[in-house]
Amino acid sequence: MAEQEGVIKYRLDFEPGPPPREDLRELIVCRSILHGLGMIGQHPDRYGGYGYGNLSQRADGDAFVISASQTGHLPELSAEHFTLVLEADIEANRVHARGPLPPSSEALTHAMIYRLDPAIACVLHVHEPRLWRHGLETGLPRTGADIAYGTPRMAEAVKQLFEQGDLAGRRILAMAGHEDGVIGFGESVDQALGVLLSHWVIAQSL
Repeated sequence: MAEQEGVIKYRLDFEPGPPPREDLRELIVCRSILHGLGMIGQHPDRYGGYGYGNLSQRADGDAFVISASQTGHLPELSAEHFTLVLEADIEANRVHARGPLPPSSEALTHAMIYRLDPAIACVLHVHEPRLWRHGLETGLPRTGADIAYGTPRMAEAVKQLFEQGDLAGRRILAMAGHEDGVIGFGESVDQALGVLLSHWVIAQSL
C-alpha cells in the first residue's frame, strides 16, 4: 500500500499571518501549468484522496515561500495559498513558518535543496506515474525505496545525491520510496519547469 500522501511529519512552529510579500506571479503560473497537466492536484483514486505536489521559491537567504498543505484540489492559487518558511532545522525535524496556512509536508526537502546551492531559486515536487517510472528506469538520480517523504532522511538523501552524484547538474530526481514523486529545481521558475517538462515529454512516448 502506498504511503499516505500529504501528512506533515516534522514539528511545525507556525505563526498565523498575512500572505508572503514576495512576487509570486511566475510561480503561480507555473503551478497552474503543472495542475493542468495533472502533476499537482487531488483525486479520490490517488494517494488516499489527499492532495499531491507542491512548489516553492527562494526568498531572502535560505528562507523560501512554499505552497500550503492540502491545496492540491484548487485549480488556481493566489498569494494567500502560500506560506513563508523562515527556518528549517533539518536535523531536529523542525520547521518555523509564517502565513495564512501551514506549509507543505515536503518543506524539509525544499529547505535542503536551497541550502545546497545559493543559486537555486525554485523547487517543484510533482507526481506523475510515467515520469516517475521513466526516472527510475533510465538512471535519473533517485532516493532509496526505504526513504519516506517529508523526513530528515529524505532531505539527507537529496544532499548525498547532490554532493556525491550528478544531481547538481541534472536538477531532477525520482523518489523511489514515494509513489510517483519527482523533484525538479533550477535557478529560476522557468528553468525548474523546463527541466521537468523536458523529461515529461520523453516519458509520455515510452
